Amino acid sequence: MLERLKQLFKEAVVHEQPTNANDYEWFSTKEGEKIGILKSALTEKEKQLLSIFLTPLSLPTRPLTKTESAWQRFVSQADDSELRLLSNHSPYYRFIQFQMNQTSIDHEHFYEAVEGLFQENVLLIWEQATSGVIIEKKQTEASSPLPFTDLIDTLASDFYMTWRVFIGQTHPYDEHLLERFRMEKYFFELANTSIRTKTVYTIADVLPLTLINGHPNARTIQQSLSFLTKVDAELLETVKVFLECNLNASLAAKKLYMHRNSLQYRIEKFIEKTGIDIRHFQGATAMYLAILLNDYINQKHS
Repeated sequence: MLERLKQLFKEAVVHEQPTNANDYEWFSTKEGEKIGILKSALTEKEKQLLSIFLTPLSLPTRPLTKTESAWQRFVSQADDSELRLLSNHSPYYRFIQFQMNQTSIDHEHFYEAVEGLFQENVLLIWEQATSGVIIEKKQTEASSPLPFTDLIDTLASDFYMTWRVFIGQTHPYDEHLLERFRMEKYFFELANTSIRTKTVYTIADVLPLTLINGHPNARTIQQSLSFLTKVDAELLETVKVFLECNLNASLAAKKLYMHRNSLQYRIEKFIEKTGIDIRHFQGATAMYLAILLNDYINQKHS
């Protein structure tokens, strides 16, 4: 799409936000790629035609500050050269990556909403029209727990959207910050393609996947999971929910819209068929990894 537009409008097309962003009309492709075309190069009819195939964007009316520009290069281009020149760094940072299905978000209003939900100072850096990073500035290494699921539900409701979020760890500001961010970016991509039943991810969700992803013997290991064929898809789904609810039968029953006694019966049936007691840590851990591996391989080869 970008190459075709460049053939038509030549130098008037950009895909990165310049300092004179207000001189451009901004659009987003279905893949979330951001495209800017100089207003002076567009007729009103061309603008209307482009709006049929592309989604018009409402970008911030103000230019990026020096700090925002440095973080923009850090996030979008994996370049920390400008960031190193800044002198007002916080001792620690936490990166909260997000991806949404809504392209017509008012960026300024969205930033105000995000800022109001966090206790610490935050920056919001857009990478594409539907994705970006909330950079949380922290004074201590302690990762104070926040009700992220509630926060995400609140924003999703306010802006009529759905989105997925990866909550990174708290990192000190040092020469390894970019490397750590890139690793967490990989974690988010892996979770986003392999764990579709959740909307909020942490390192605890992704770490098992990193052991599975690209493993040369994954297919061979899958053959040892023959016990999964002893149960049907409905029973296996019940077990997955039970494990994801931290072995809390009451919570799992509520999520599955069934009576707690019915859930207990299914769990006992699963244990009887497979010989793996998922009510205890060792069996639950083994089964969780088995289900992850099986789902990952089936999805990869489907």
